[in-house]
Amino acid sequence: MRRAIVLAIVSLVATPASAELRIPCLWNPFGGCSFSFVSPEYANKPVQPLEPEAALAAINAFRAENGLKPLVLDERLSRAAAMQSQAQAGRSWIGHSGTGGSTPKARALRAGFHAKIASENVASGLKSFGDVLSFWKQSSGHRTNLLRPNVTAIGVAMAKNSNGRPYWTLVLGAE
Repeated sequence: MRRAIVLAIVSLVATPASAELRIPCLWNPFGGCSFSFVSPEYANKPVQPLEPEAALAAINAFRAENGLKPLVLDERLSRAAAMQSQAQAGRSWIGHSGTGGSTPKARALRAGFHAKIASENVASGLKSFGDVLSFWKQSSGHRTNLLRPNVTAIGVAMAKNSNGRPYWTLVLGAE
């Protein structure tokens, strides 16, 4: 174990521009999350603004690669995603429980989307939606959400906390 830690630190220092160390969340019974340690160079990069149409195109390209139908961008789901991104940024903590303990499906309904299905991916600290999507593709729980065959629409949002840390949310749903 000690050797593995030393190797991880050495590789992080040896390749600072691309170094990343992911540690699975051991406390999450559902999987789908990890902690990432990134290089100082990456940490100092500015956060790129979210472009929802570009995010939709990237998600649809990934779905097409996996034989799935494209999704549409839904403003109501984007409002639900914004609720969660703002809640996470406000408390500087990532998770799926929202204000007042709300769930993704409850937030979708509050935004006017009557979901039969609602699932959610969240991320924090990554500097662009492209980086977030790459991370989600490599995480089994997040990947499962991206490739749900029975969803028809998405909403996406990003909010920053008082320190400028980004909190990204993707809500996928079907009415």
